[in-house]
Amino acid sequence: MQAWMRRVGALVLTGGMVAVLVPACTIHLRPSDGDEIENESAEHPPPAHPDDASETDDDVEDDQESEMMSAEAEAAYDELMSIDPQEVALKTMATSYAAVMVASLVETRVVDPAALDFEALDALIEQHAPAGWDSARLWIETPEATTLASTDGIYPDFACFNEPYGCPQTTECPLSSGEQAFCMVTHCGTGECPWCPWGLGNLLFKSWCAYGCLRHGSLVAGAYILITNGWGPGKRQCTYW
Repeated sequence: MQAWMRRVGALVLTGGMVAVLVPACTIHLRPSDGDEIENESAEHPPPAHPDDASETDDDVEDDQESEMMSAEAEAAYDELMSIDPQEVALKTMATSYAAVMVASLVETRVVDPAALDFEALDALIEQHAPAGWDSARLWIETPEATTLASTDGIYPDFACFNEPYGCPQTTECPLSSGEQAFCMVTHCGTGECPWCPWGLGNLLFKSWCAYGCLRHGSLVAGAYILITNGWGPGKRQCTYW
């Protein structure tokens, strides 16, 4: 845990990827108590050793909040941190792009949300998911995407666990080998993403959650979950890189 928190402190000092080009959507790496993650500065240093009498109240509070992560999520976090930050950033941005596009497409095609049930909503998400992934793959080939990803990395955002996002910490994507890729949330939002041309009207969805999926130390897939109003998380959607 101490090694993990030292990584957190180091990443905070290096700053967020989007701070250079998209100041309004800086993503900081630190646990949150549910406040908005945008434009929020992470100032807590890594916690002191438990035997160190100089440990502050803030250190103790941060350490306790970090315990909200499951052991599997913490292992996935460590694995993500070993991957090229530009690769993580680009694939996370593509996953967020696909999630927001699909949510927007579904919302524009539903005339009466009150007449829709959860199964029908999940079917609509499934129907539009391929178009979302296709568009996201085209977008990450653009100079804009490459420039954004090259400034720095996007890292797991612990605020996504809390409201108003309510993202499950982890999910899984099945691989053709019969194995499962283990996925950790890396990005989330309640409306549009910084680089997406679409936004949400929040008629059907309250938030979206993007995941990086790992197997044997490689980022092999992306996944997203749309959090519905009233029904909670929809079906997880995966793509493979």
